[in-house]
Amino acid sequence: MHGINMQHLRLLLKDVWYLTRPYFVSEDKKWAWGLLVAVLVLTFSIVGMDLLQSFSRNVYYTALQQRDATTFLRGLFWYVHNDSGYVPGFFIITIPAILFSVYATYLQQMLGLRWRRWLTARMTRQWMEHQTYFRIAITTSGLEAGADNPDQRIQEDLNSFVTDTLTQFINLLSNIVTLFSYVGLLWVLSGPLEIWGMSIPGYFFWAALIYSVVATWVTHLAGHKLAGLQFFQQRAEADFRYSLVHVRNNAEGIALYRGEAEEQAGLDRSFASVYGNFLSIMRRTKWLGLLTTGLDVVSGNFALLIGSIRYFAGKMSFGTLMQLVMAFSRVQGALGWLSNSYAALTTWHAEVARLATFQRVMDRAQAMQSEVSLIAAPAGAGMQVSGLDVFRPDGTALLRGVNLTLPHGQMTVVTGPSGTGKSTLFRVLAGIWPFAKGTITRPDVPMMFVPQRPYMPTGTLRRAVTYPADSTAYAATQVAQALQQVGLGALVPRLENEEPWGQILSPGELQRLAFARIVLARPGWVFLDESTSNLDAASEAALYALLAQTCPGMTVVSITHRQSVVGMHENAIDLTPFAVGATDVVSADASP
Repeated sequence: MHGINMQHLRLLLKDVWYLTRPYFVSEDKKWAWGLLVAVLVLTFSIVGMDLLQSFSRNVYYTALQQRDATTFLRGLFWYVHNDSGYVPGFFIITIPAILFSVYATYLQQMLGLRWRRWLTARMTRQWMEHQTYFRIAITTSGLEAGADNPDQRIQEDLNSFVTDTLTQFINLLSNIVTLFSYVGLLWVLSGPLEIWGMSIPGYFFWAALIYSVVATWVTHLAGHKLAGLQFFQQRAEADFRYSLVHVRNNAEGIALYRGEAEEQAGLDRSFASVYGNFLSIMRRTKWLGLLTTGLDVVSGNFALLIGSIRYFAGKMSFGTLMQLVMAFSRVQGALGWLSNSYAALTTWHAEVARLATFQRVMDRAQAMQSEVSLIAAPAGAGMQVSGLDVFRPDGTALLRGVNLTLPHGQMTVVTGPSGTGKSTLFRVLAGIWPFAKGTITRPDVPMMFVPQRPYMPTGTLRRAVTYPADSTAYAATQVAQALQQVGLGALVPRLENEEPWGQILSPGELQRLAFARIVLARPGWVFLDESTSNLDAASEAALYALLAQTCPGMTVVSITHRQSVVGMHENAIDLTPFAVGATDVVSADASP
């Protein structure tokens, strides 16, 4: 991203096509193409009306020069018939041009809104399907620039991409049409320029071309590093925002450790990147703005200067001179569109690159194929694991040759030193860990996997208890009874309250709530990964007894390090013989 060259241009166009094409061939394609064509027709019509207005200006400027009030007023409000034919008055053209401009903007916004809605639904669906969000989190690809902070990619970059892509595309076509519309006019009106015995035909056009080439080249020298700076700025801003959210989500732990000074230092470091990079953007933008503003200011006077040669020689009227200045401005603006839009284009370039990177990371994450063969067994059968190898995301082995049987309707505990791979084995059994190969024969019945720290959705307490089912899936009395059974009866009056329950409830209360979910859902199999680690021995025993009482016939598989929990199970499996190494690379934070 060190400038706009052919290689970067090809990559940019490839990314734009990659992100744009799906919408324009989607189920919404009729709206997409219809709105796009309507916007282009209105935009091109506005260019045509602007060209027609230049002839109207010629009429009333010449009338001013000749002090002809009647022609001046007709040139403003009605029409004039001259050697060129009928020329509509300025306001006759301006009124429909204003309406066309308003509706072109409105329809462009409508197209952008529908496109954003479609892209947002597509990206969020892909992000959630097949645990793509989890796969990105556990692989190094999730750390790629542009794939970090998925929330920002989907909410902010996607919105900016849609808006800026439409703006740049329509501006490009509008400037192309403007260029071809005014080049001929500029060539004809300017006439030849006699200098040093040479005749230069259409000299106004050549002046506009040379001026635009010089302006574009100078602007590129000043602003070619802005794209990389804009790209990094978005990432720095997102990282700083994440640091703030991280503090909010871990307020209690930070407070207990008295870690405010360390967290403040971390926030200061994070914002230092934001500050320093934006300072670099400001410096680059300052020089770029100085050049572009200066070139814009000089442009009109430059056109007057070179046009005055034929005007003072008496070879053109004042109206023709002003029409030439306007035509010069339009041609120079069209030719200099790249230099005038450099800052906006570099920002757009960064948006496209980040969003395309994120989309490709999601595509790769979805394409990950587990080599585990799943064989369906009858509902009353147990689960058989044969020749299972489990790997870390980097490809190194975690477990080798796992062979075990989980009998139906019994309680089995999985043990082993910390780092053996117990939690990762559960992820394989749940079907969310793609880095494994082997054979698993399991019954096709509802299963529930409960991590050590249960996930708490936003919303009411009732939604938290019924999750992942809808909050209306169970009657309020059923939800209240489940809370009573797990020892959270005091929370029943707050069942419909929307509060940050993940922060309000203690770790032990969160684990009790997870058992309330089991009691409500009554799955055929339940896998408990240290799911009572924050409870005392008596509470553990009570919750396991509750499962046996309320869910008879349920198969329970537990991971634990506590001997008191091991003793509650009928079967025990030690993973130590299958472990390779001693460190489990996946932390509890990566658990879904």
